[in-house]
Amino acid sequence: MHAHSQASGYPDAARNVMQLALWVFAWVATLALASFGPTHLWDSHAGASWIAILGNIAVGVGLIVVHARYLKTLDELQRKIMMDAMAVTLGAGLVGGCAYGAAANIDLISRDANIGYLILLMGVVYVVATIAGNIRYR
Repeated sequence: MHAHSQASGYPDAARNVMQLALWVFAWVATLALASFGPTHLWDSHAGASWIAILGNIAVGVGLIVVHARYLKTLDELQRKIMMDAMAVTLGAGLVGGCAYGAAANIDLISRDANIGYLILLMGVVYVVATIAGNIRYR
């Protein structure tokens, strides 16, 4: 009976991952719309730009809620690995972002700071920390 309940959890897990993936895709799509729409779709009309940004924020909040629900569906070990990876990522983002800002403020680097570098740093740190956690707890 235990094997049956364990096996029946796989469709639920796949559904949860698919739901999370759809929300990530929707968020990226609304971010692209907010980023590129003003120059390619509506000629920098402020009202349309604000609507696109607010839509991106709304979808982002939905993504956060779905991600939190997804984390609750994981087993304890996977949840620990993910939470540890997120903790390292938050720390790297804070330290890296503050160092980047400080370097820009004292003209060591261009003052045209680009948030994309911080997002890239955090993405790489998260992937590496997740892989390291999975290897650590094999």
